[in-house]
Amino acid sequence: MKRIKRLSFQWRITLLTAILIAGTCICLNLLLYRSGTGSMDSLNGFVMKYDPGNSDVVKIEFDDQQMSAFLSQFSQEVYDAKAAFGKKGWCITAIVTLLSAAIAYFVSGRALKPLKQFSQQTENINQDNLTSTRLDENTAAEFQQLSCSVNRMLDRLALSFDLQRQFAGNAAHELRTPLAMMQTKLELFAEEHSNINTETSELVQFQMDQVDRLTALVRTLLEMSNLQTVSRSDEIELAPLIDEILTDLTTLAEQKNITFHQNCEDVCMIGSDTLIYRLLFNLIENAIKYNHAGGSVIVSMQQENHQVLLHIADTGCGIPEEHRESVFQPFFRVDKSRSRQMGGVGLGLALVREIAVLHGGSVCVESSSEKGTIFAVRLPLPKEKRKSNVRK
Repeated sequence: MKRIKRLSFQWRITLLTAILIAGTCICLNLLLYRSGTGSMDSLNGFVMKYDPGNSDVVKIEFDDQQMSAFLSQFSQEVYDAKAAFGKKGWCITAIVTLLSAAIAYFVSGRALKPLKQFSQQTENINQDNLTSTRLDENTAAEFQQLSCSVNRMLDRLALSFDLQRQFAGNAAHELRTPLAMMQTKLELFAEEHSNINTETSELVQFQMDQVDRLTALVRTLLEMSNLQTVSRSDEIELAPLIDEILTDLTTLAEQKNITFHQNCEDVCMIGSDTLIYRLLFNLIENAIKYNHAGGSVIVSMQQENHQVLLHIADTGCGIPEEHRESVFQPFFRVDKSRSRQMGGVGLGLALVREIAVLHGGSVCVESSSEKGTIFAVRLPLPKEKRKSNVRK
């Protein structure tokens, strides 16, 4: 049963049709065989019951030897005719079954074509094209209602995502001003009361750290809520962009004595310069923050199968296998206490995935162990850039 469930609907219809046709042909074949062989047996029995003394039969003069040979030959021919009749019947059954299966496969394929198109269309749906994707409602009656229902569901999902982004953006915007005021007042208080006792000074510093953390959270929420509105038509040279990011993070790396290594090809893509900068910055910054002191960060980039493949590797403690997908979820942190110490809010990798998906790419944890973690980013190249990059 499990193997049957794995078959496609088209193959199930084909097998069911073949079984029904084969069963019908077998029944007809058995009935015809029984009827035909019965008539042959009756004729054979009639001949074998020949009685020369019976006045109701026409007498044909044969000597005993000829008559015996005739009866033996006739009986053998009846037997051979029965065998040939049976073989032809089974051959016809097999041919009819195979032809019926082939016709059923072709007809069911044509009948299920709208379902295949429906499946292909739904596979291409994601949160970025909910409003632009519409299933064809001018189709077979069986699929028309389903297409209409899915289109209405897509409209509701698009509205839900829009409301969610709008709420996050509005909330972050409303929080930004009071947080800025709190931060300013705390800084002024620290400057004006430089002679306060140690306990109060530590409390003020703790409050300032928390305000900084909340400010970073609000800034990230604003960035995530505005992703859809950012233009993605910039021509980006990735190698210089990576150099810029490594330069910006040099101070952070020096605090942990971390060295940078890079092996980047000259690749140019189309997208948002600001968002791609944020994507790479977040990944490299994480590689520094969660690395061991004296470790290293390796950034490599190459063109592979019409796309840009980037690897960001560190020598940190690694990510457990069960968390390698969860780290891209908002507010998820493998080690919450350590993330707080690093100033993380749990949105950095979620923003990375959002940006990658927005550009038609992907990001994943390619490998991770106690010796370090490797993040892989794949971003598509437009056709004209594929050619120019190959010439270089």
